[in-house]
Formats: sequence, C-alpha cells, structure tokens
Amino acid sequence: MRRVHPIFLPLLWAFLLCWSGVTGADTAPPETADVRVLIDISGSMKKNDPHNLRRPAVRMLVGLLQEGSRAGIWTFGQYVNMQVPLGRVDKKWKAKARQGAGSIHSRGLFTNIEGAIKRATADWEGPSYRYRRHLILLTDGMVDVSKEPGSSAASRKRILEQWLPRLKDYGVQVHTIALSQRADGALMEKLARETGGWYEQVDEAAQLQRVFLRLFEKAGRPDTVPLKDNAFRIDDSIAEATLLVFRNPDAADTRVIAPDGTSFGAAQPPANVTWHRDEGYDLLTITRPQPGEWRIRAALDPDNRVMVVTDLKMQVSELPGRITMGERIPLSLHFSNQGKQIVKRAFLDLVEVKGQVVDTRGPGELRRIPDNGHGVDKKAGDGRFSLLLGGELAAGRAELVIRAEGKTFQREQRQIFELLPPAVISVEKGPGERSEARVIVTVDRELLDATSVVLSGVLIPEQGPRQPVSLQSAGDVAVWEARIDRSRLVGEWDLAIHLSATTMTGNTIALDLASVTFRGDVSQPPAAIPPEPLSAEADDGWMMEAAIFGAGNLVALMLAGLGFWVIRRRRGRDQVQLVEDDEGEGVQNAA
Repeated sequence: MRRVHPIFLPLLWAFLLCWSGVTGADTAPPETADVRVLIDISGSMKKNDPHNLRRPAVRMLVGLLQEGSRAGIWTFGQYVNMQVPLGRVDKKWKAKARQGAGSIHSRGLFTNIEGAIKRATADWEGPSYRYRRHLILLTDGMVDVSKEPGSSAASRKRILEQWLPRLKDYGVQVHTIALSQRADGALMEKLARETGGWYEQVDEAAQLQRVFLRLFEKAGRPDTVPLKDNAFRIDDSIAEATLLVFRNPDAADTRVIAPDGTSFGAAQPPANVTWHRDEGYDLLTITRPQPGEWRIRAALDPDNRVMVVTDLKMQVSELPGRITMGERIPLSLHFSNQGKQIVKRAFLDLVEVKGQVVDTRGPGELRRIPDNGHGVDKKAGDGRFSLLLGGELAAGRAELVIRAEGKTFQREQRQIFELLPPAVISVEKGPGERSEARVIVTVDRELLDATSVVLSGVLIPEQGPRQPVSLQSAGDVAVWEARIDRSRLVGEWDLAIHLSATTMTGNTIALDLASVTFRGDVSQPPAAIPPEPLSAEADDGWMMEAAIFGAGNLVALMLAGLGFWVIRRRRGRDQVQLVEDDEGEGVQNAA
C-alpha cells in the first residue's frame, strides 16, 4: 500500500473535515462510549467511605460496560495513578479492571482534581466522531494540591477557566459525584452542568452503586428488556443477557429460573453463565440465553436491570440532562436490525410503544407513543415514533421510561433528567411603616434568555373581581418586582404570576409560577373600599401611574386570563405529551 506524501496531508485533512461537516447532519451520533473514571483516594475517604465501598461500585461499573467500548480508571490524591489502563473493553480488560479496583485505598495526601483531569484526557484533541465521551469524577473534598498558600485556589481557577472550556471542546459529558457535604459541590455541579453531564450529591458511600448504575445508563445507553415482578422475556435476537440484582446483606442467595424450569445460583452456574457476586449485588451474564420467560428469585428492587446484546435495537434520541419547567422537548425513536432502520409495515404494525415519566410525585400513566403523522410526529408510518416531553412536571429529578412490545420481543430504555424552575420568587417587607410587600422575581440566566422574559400578574381575591398587577424591572434585566399595598386589601389574596420566555436552548415556554398569598390589612367589608385599581407603586403618584399603565394592564389581564384558562385546562395532564392529533393528547397523571 502506497503512503500519502506529506505534502498532500493538509489537503487530505481539509477534505475529510469538509466531508464530515457536510454529512454530519445526516449521520447518527456515535454509539460506542469512551468512559474515563477518576476516583479520589485521599485520606478523608477513611471517614466518608470507611468500608471502601468504592471498590464494589467500580467493579459493578466495570461489569456493566459493554464490550467494544473504551474505558480506563485513574485514582488520585497528591499524584495521579492509572489504576486500569485505557483500552478496549473485553473479558480480559474487565478481569484486569476488577483486580485494579481491589487496590483502591484512602492513603492519598491531597486531592489533585486538576491533575486527574489532565492525565485522563491527555490523548483528546477536539471533538470525537468515533466515540461518545464521558468522564466520571468521584471526590469527597475540595481542590487541594499543596500546602503552599494560594496553590489550591489557583488550581481550582485553572479548572474553571482553562480545563472546563477544553472539556466542552472535547465534547465530553462530565458526570460528578460529591461524596460528602465537604466536597466542592459548586465546582462539581458547574463541571457537570456546562458539559451536559450529571451531578450527584451523596452522603453515604452505600449509595455509590446505584449512582454508578445511573451514570452507566447515561454513558452506555444499554439495550434492556422490561423487568416486571422479577420476570423478563428473552427473544431469539438476543445473544447475551446481563442481570443486575441488588441484594440486602441478610437476603437469601439469588437464583435464576430459565424458561425450561431449570434454576441455578452463584455456586454452580451453567457453562454459559458467568456470575460475579459482590457486596450488595449479583451481576451475571448469560450467553445465548434460552428464548422465553425467565424469572429471578430475589427481593424486588426498582434498580434491578436486564441488559441485552442484540441486533434488534430500540434507538431513542437523547434527552438533555437539565430541562426548564414549561419546556417541551421533542423525542423520537425507531427500531433497527443490524444497524439498519426497520421500515417494514409487517413489523411496525405489530409494535406498541409507550412512555412514562416518574417524577418526585411518583409514576405517571404509561401511555401510547404514536407514528401517525400528527403533531410532533412528522410522517405517518415512517417507522419513527414521536413524543413531546413536557406538561405539568414537578420540579426535581425525573426519569423517562420508554417500553416497546412487539409480537416476539420487548425493549426498554430509561433516561434521567432534572426539571428546574425558570425563576425564584421572594417577598420582602416594604420600607418604613407602610403596609407594603415587595414581590421579587429573579430569572435564572442559565436557563432563560433574560431579555425575552415577559411577566404578568393578577391578584385573585377570595371573592370578587381580580386585579391586574404590573411587574417592573428592578434595575436588572433578570430581576422583576411588584409592590402590593396590603392596606387596600380585604381578606386573603393570591398573586398569580405568568411567565413566558425563550430558553437558552431556543425553546419557548409559558407557565404559571408559584403563587404568593397576601392577607389584607383592611377589616371593613369589601364594599367600603374605594374601587381603585392596584398599582405597582402605592404612593402619592399612584393615580398618574394607573393612568399610564391602565391600558397595558387591561391587555395584560386579558392575556393572563386567557393564559390561565388554557393552562388550567391542561393542568392534570400527564408528563408525557403523546401527539395523537393536531392538538396533542393530554394524559391524566396517575400519581
């Protein structure tokens, strides 16, 4: 084979870059993961992880990583050690990695997070078109590199100002775990948030295994089959099944029952089963499993999983890790066989796809996801099923679960995300002895384009007509305020604030913020109060201001009333909006 002359290399690279740029929009993101794991071994871990539960957690992650992916493990204290060399994941690499995890200790002198990031990413240059890059960082402390004054602060500053931009340029999702209240949560959260990664604050090392499972599902995006009442179904297309079964310390030994009725445990597994039993869990892999229904004899646990290696895959677009409340995120999914999308009607007509969101209020109703060409679904019968994730979701952590069932197969995928409020409301007492309350709305600049924000308010009494309230800028484009003169109010009033804006991701939102309740200072019946409109400033010039804002407030009242009517009609709908007609079908929350 003839080598390319060096003079032509720049032209060749230019051609490849242009070609990748032209075709990138039509090319699916890489499926193979590149996972780098950084484990803190500083001396403080003796207190925060006294039983060294980092070891079984890392061994679990190693066992879950798909063969063919790329991975490496580094430990860090004062120095950074390559605990498990970076390489292609296979049985040999996993054996070496499990052995390396056994050497994790708590004898490090410092917490050199910068050095760990530098070593683990040394071979990266720019984004990757071959791998989905993920960096998992576990620490229980602050950046601590030396006893010299200012050196640790300088290292932390370099992480934010130099390494964070590089990590974003590498296209890596940084997932961070703070294993104590002493950890630098602000730094860990910023690294995760700005790279599209995931941040976890845990107070007990016993939680690490479940945290590592969630991070593996983000990084590996495994193919799974539904597990219900510890039963699952294997179809002919599945070449390998990996079972993760969490186990209490005093629980009986886990056993697995095959479709033909035979059962086995960790002591004497069949020749086609490798069984790893560790602290708190069993992890076993079955090669060429029998088709049919399998059962697990163990305690039920919502984090038990059945991951499979198969040519028949359910491909689901990836959710962002952070979603603004009120935002609606379109997702699509399709099925593939040996990497090619399935479009045959004979297959698709027999597939039923459903979605469910589990938020802080519990699980919503499992509802159908269509391929009918209505709403967000662009074309009927093209093999791409579509949904809108949104609706009345509760703030906090949530999980989207998508399940598909065909005539001969079942598939499942889970994605975790966080719902964040776009603004915070606070109330302050007015100056002097005036019976006044100052309502302050502070918009989250990281979620919303502050210049796009429109706020409208309405005071709602226990009885009687509503009163519009004007919210004005408080000298900062992200801070708004309204002043409520309680001396003009009788009884209890709720201030309802409606927000519309554009998110930093370019989506538009419109939602009601949390209402604020006021009790009026007036003891007379409502008829004794002059029918004066409430203004934003309750002072001697209120009449002039009312005249100026009167027309605007009337329009705001009409718009707000229409918005409240529409939103309340939708309130109670399920979190997963299933587009089955032009308007989209609302789903009642089962929680």
